[in-house]
Amino acid sequence: MTTAILEADPSGTFVGSSYAFATPRDWARFGLLFLQDGIWGGERLLPEGWVAYTTTPASRAPKGEYGALFWLNAGAEQAAQNRRWPAISPDAYSAEGYQYQRIIIIPSKKLVLVRFGATSGHDVWNTETFISEVLAAFP
Repeated sequence: MTTAILEADPSGTFVGSSYAFATPRDWARFGLLFLQDGIWGGERLLPEGWVAYTTTPASRAPKGEYGALFWLNAGAEQAAQNRRWPAISPDAYSAEGYQYQRIIIIPSKKLVLVRFGATSGHDVWNTETFISEVLAAFP
């Protein structure tokens, strides 16, 4: 990432879940780092096993919807009705920002999607529809 700026909260603490600013291209690079299991340019940047850890449902996520850092599409026991996006592969996961900004990673499709719009309200933006329409463009 070449444009990222991390800001601290008012107490001086780097939050990690917010106060991070970068271009869509750099957020795509972030997604690619996870898609490539923490390896970039042949060099391991993240500890081995870190990506698997972050994409494994947390014990306190009753529907399998959250790992460590990422929202998951796994669903408890791989049940489609428990997935965030039932029509999308269960290996999909996402980092989600303000007003539906998204980094969506789908390992089975070798795909990273970045959505950088600003939208208020569920009735205006549908992430599952967005993913489905992009996937339809790549048979």
